[in-house]
Amino acid sequence: MVSRTALALMLCLFAGFAPVPADSKIMFSGDARVPRPVREFAWHVIETRCNYQRYELDRRSFWAYDTHATTVDGAVAYSIKILSEIPWKKTEPPAFIEMTIVTDPDVRLAALRSSFVQCAAAPDPVS
Repeated sequence: MVSRTALALMLCLFAGFAPVPADSKIMFSGDARVPRPVREFAWHVIETRCNYQRYELDRRSFWAYDTHATTVDGAVAYSIKILSEIPWKKTEPPAFIEMTIVTDPDVRLAALRSSFVQCAAAPDPVS
């Protein structure tokens, strides 16, 4: 009976969250209608345009808490709001990242904003 209770608690804990693709560490809710290429691109944006060290990316959790899709002139724009925190270290404020990704049919970044972490809409020039 204890094992059923533990299993039930685990299912309740993870209810509503889809499995994370190997190329994206952002957790999306189960009802988020964001295609895999857009999810992977969103993770690529965080890796390449936000001021996180490699070890920080591995320690932090990334949760897409609000997603919306809008169609404009045949292109689909995905608005994604992400909360990033270190689960075991509550002394730092969580970072908020907002991005808009457009598919027309290529996947591209249309907007990027952040707080408590620096993110650049354009990639850093190579020195």
